[in-house]
Amino acid sequence: MSEAQTPNYSDFLSLEARTRARSAIKQLRPYFEIPGMISFGGGYPHPSTWPVNGMTLSVPFAEKSVFVPGYETTSADKLHPLEEYVKPAAGEPLDPNLAVELQYGKTYGAPHLVDWLTEHIKRTHNPPNDNWEVLNTAGNTDGFDGLLRTLFQRGDSMLVEEFAYPGSLVAAQTQGVSCVGVPMDGDGILVPEMDKILSEWDEGKRGARKPKAVLMVPTCSNPTGYTMPAARKRELYAVARKHNILIFEDDPYCFLQIRKYEDAGKLLPIEETFLSMDVDGRVLRLDSFSKIVAPGSRCGWLTGPREIVSAVMQRSEASTQCPSGFTVSAIAAVVRAWSGHEGFEQRYLPHISRVYEERARAMVSFFEQYLPKEAAEWPAPSGGMFIWLRLRVENHPKRDELSPEDVAERAFQKAVDEKVLTVPSKFFKGEGLPDWTKEQEQKRIFLRICYATPTIEQLETGVQRLAKALKEEWEL
Repeated sequence: MSEAQTPNYSDFLSLEARTRARSAIKQLRPYFEIPGMISFGGGYPHPSTWPVNGMTLSVPFAEKSVFVPGYETTSADKLHPLEEYVKPAAGEPLDPNLAVELQYGKTYGAPHLVDWLTEHIKRTHNPPNDNWEVLNTAGNTDGFDGLLRTLFQRGDSMLVEEFAYPGSLVAAQTQGVSCVGVPMDGDGILVPEMDKILSEWDEGKRGARKPKAVLMVPTCSNPTGYTMPAARKRELYAVARKHNILIFEDDPYCFLQIRKYEDAGKLLPIEETFLSMDVDGRVLRLDSFSKIVAPGSRCGWLTGPREIVSAVMQRSEASTQCPSGFTVSAIAAVVRAWSGHEGFEQRYLPHISRVYEERARAMVSFFEQYLPKEAAEWPAPSGGMFIWLRLRVENHPKRDELSPEDVAERAFQKAVDEKVLTVPSKFFKGEGLPDWTKEQEQKRIFLRICYATPTIEQLETGVQRLAKALKEEWEL
């Protein structure tokens, strides 16, 4: 045989593969491996919130059942007693059955779960228009990819928050879609700035067609932790109508918001959503079980106008098809165990919210106790998993000779030296932001702090380490 002739594999790659971007946050992976590092850098839900901590599988071919361990459950004798199976009553929406779920299914999703999700949308958001339907997705990343491939082509653009989830940014950029950042404050996108961008859009200068959508994580946002109030949402919706653009409401942290109660202890509804005010049918809402069940479930749902949702479904027919039958069965069974909608809404979801609220309030109390206020400031938490810590670059001793991003990099590295990991705000910036003055940019330098995964003791120790790093960098 002749000598091997190894192909140049790059010659085989598509344009999409050759231009595929990767999240800059992946640059931080080596820091996670440093012994003794306390990470505030990841965005991982706490495993204690996962509603399943073990399972058994009956395996006929092996003539035995096998146990799969989970969080803090290492043996089958730690499992809760097996409840006697009761076949769902006629009209009961959820009917998990592996004989059905493990077969090829409908691309919209298992009909019983889609029906349950549709009822959930009615109960929770009650869209004011009748032209909507639900598509079961393999999570919000899959849902957003479906919207990108269905609605956009190279040379298009969309608006995003000034600081946006990088997974969405790189997905859009890989498809040749520009993600134009809109300046924001502690309540989210500044609506007059959004209107100005759209009104003054110059395709030649921007190098892309006028945006056809605005993408937001409006509740307990990743990365900022901000929650957009209803009044701001209504203002933004009016501008979307004015310019005839779609609204992508990416809301995986929706039920992690800090819940409010009446004086009598009755749970109040969640913050009003874009879907709940969508009289036109221009909102595409992305929901996920990733934060309220588990990220590995890879199960979510897209809600929006039938014409668009059905087109995304057709894309799914040729790609992901529908979520895993194991996932659908497990989620449906768990929701049935919670007594359906009432148990899900009134007991389970508030429980998840309280878990993260306690962690958020603990984190802020440690900030108050240890962080130097000359070097950092922070907002009151709205829930979710993140706090957006502003570095007070305007007080840095070398503010005149260093750029704001240089100060941020020094602070980040000082924190790494103290073995606490954060994520600098530069990793989340959208494109096409204004040319800030140095003084303006000094007010727009942040660290994303995730309090979801470390223990409470690690949160306190990590904040102490961060305080030491900031005091050293600010020469306090």
